[in-house]
Amino acid sequence: MTPNTEESLLRPLALALSENPGATLQELAKAAGVSRATLYRFAATREQLLDTVKQHVLQVMAQILDTAGLETRPPLEALRQLTANYIAEKEFCAFMMTQFDPYIKVHSKTPIPDECTVHEQRLDHFFQQGQAAGVFRPNVPCRWLTDLYFGFIYTLCESEHRGRIARADMQMLFEDMFLNGALARTD
Repeated sequence: MTPNTEESLLRPLALALSENPGATLQELAKAAGVSRATLYRFAATREQLLDTVKQHVLQVMAQILDTAGLETRPPLEALRQLTANYIAEKEFCAFMMTQFDPYIKVHSKTPIPDECTVHEQRLDHFFQQGQAAGVFRPNVPCRWLTDLYFGFIYTLCESEHRGRIARADMQMLFEDMFLNGALARTD
């Protein structure tokens, strides 16, 4: 399969698995708009399919951070780009937050993948640097800002998917709600 074909399969598969984690291969093939035979050529088993989607999601999550300019852009500009990147990859964000056991089960025996830990650490560092620059509130832990940010992103994507907000409004709604609580107070 070509990279474009894989991408066109992975996005709807990630969304379908987020919405219906117990979906059969037949249901997943239908959601991806392909035959079961085509899906089988892509991944012969459900476990192989899940692993393929998970590996792709981890790559996408790394790209989201890499292209946001967290270390090179001013904090607000980087945050806006980061948010735009997450919105562009919303199906994969939803998959990560609904299908990675450590995120959805507090006492999971499954370890958090190293890539997820690095992802969180990079965001923690970004928020900490923004706090040091006086952009984000210094009176809350940077890790809380990371967790809050992830929660807002997931809720934003879920609300758009359910038709509760317009895609065109996602960036503005996110910035307004998140930043009003995260910006440093100047009074």
